[in-house]
Amino acid sequence: ARQPAALSAAPDDGGEPALKRGPYLGQKLPGEEPEPFGRGFMSGQFHSAPSFSPEGDEFWWAGSFSGSRIYASALRDGAWTAPSIFLLPGGMDFMRDPFISPDGKRLYFISMAALPGSNTGGKENLWMSERISGKWSEAAPLPPAVNELAMHWTVSVAENYNLYFSAATERPDNDLYLSRWADGRYQKPERLPQPLNSDNNEYTPNIAPDESYILFSRFRGHSDTPRLYVSYSFQNGWSEPKLVENVPYCISPVVTPDRAYVIFLSSASSLSWRNTAFIEDLRDTR
Repeated sequence: ARQPAALSAAPDDGGEPALKRGPYLGQKLPGEEPEPFGRGFMSGQFHSAPSFSPEGDEFWWAGSFSGSRIYASALRDGAWTAPSIFLLPGGMDFMRDPFISPDGKRLYFISMAALPGSNTGGKENLWMSERISGKWSEAAPLPPAVNELAMHWTVSVAENYNLYFSAATERPDNDLYLSRWADGRYQKPERLPQPLNSDNNEYTPNIAPDESYILFSRFRGHSDTPRLYVSYSFQNGWSEPKLVENVPYCISPVVTPDRAYVIFLSSASSLSWRNTAFIEDLRDTR
């Protein structure tokens, strides 16, 4: 899937002194107005916002679209380790757009690596690694029922392991999908209904652990600016998505484990964050 033109054309934000100590890199916590995230510590271009461990002491993110690398940092003795390339057993060398499950036991990511039994890659597929006794396992692809879709960008997983992602099927635009975790495996994906999906492009969903709300990016054409939307789950379906007005550009919104902040790409070379007060402020109370 193509990226919005604005994402590949955004300027570099420059740097500030490296931030190394304390929660969230020791940064001043933001309020309702977006603030830069990780500037001076994380550099280069980005393809996804960071995903934090449940304890907030590790995080992972994707480098540039063409870089096919996941980077990681961990809080050790009160200081964050220098960003380094994250590797899994098995030698996989194409990994992008990581997401950690709410319990910290599963890491999901996109890869164009060859699937088992094949010698050629070339298509973006979803893979998963499990953390067992503190160590990550060799990654395995998700079932063909999931990976037969043309997917792209960050995915999200609820506390019950239900998987939310974006993909293109019968039309060129991307829609949001759900693959339920049942009987120990992922089921055939369901295209989420209107008004979540529309005639626009819907990308990079981020589901609440209890599936009570969802954040995602929406834009009409690939030359348009992606914006941040929130929708709420009710017994009769999803509410009309509401625009978060003061976030002028958003791809890959990821809410922190404490549910207090949302981090997102504000350009190809910058990340921003703000608090999640808008989730309650915009909530549909029908």
